[in-house]
Amino acid sequence: MSKAMKFTIIKACSWTLVGLFMVMIFSNPSTILEWGDNKTKTLLLAALFLFGYTADLTLMILEKTKRFGFKRDERDLYIQHKAMSFGYISTLIYVFSTAILLYTLYENKGAVPVGWLWFIAYSLVIVANLSMAVTALILYRKQGY
Repeated sequence: MSKAMKFTIIKACSWTLVGLFMVMIFSNPSTILEWGDNKTKTLLLAALFLFGYTADLTLMILEKTKRFGFKRDERDLYIQHKAMSFGYISTLIYVFSTAILLYTLYENKGAVPVGWLWFIAYSLVIVANLSMAVTALILYRKQGY
């Protein structure tokens, strides 16, 4: 298994944890309806995303150090390019379908609760990171890494 694949697995695991905890927070019915009234949930979500971005930053710093001997070749760059292309398209599809779903659910009520907009914003980061990481892992697996 290459180092690039190992780092991608770590990235996928860290963003999966963030996503699972985010879903647990938003699955509470009061989260969506009373978004602005609960600072604890807002701070908890901020801490989750701090964890995800800190994991990404740590992986990037480790890639740059000479101690680990991390080098990307043209195959890694190809896989990264393909994964980013797929991640971009899947992110667009996610935002469009979620927005349309919320519109149809709340069309008769006249407004979408602000908690759902925050859900889209937070989950968008998770969907983008996971779609790229999972696609890269699939492509690494096909290459025989």
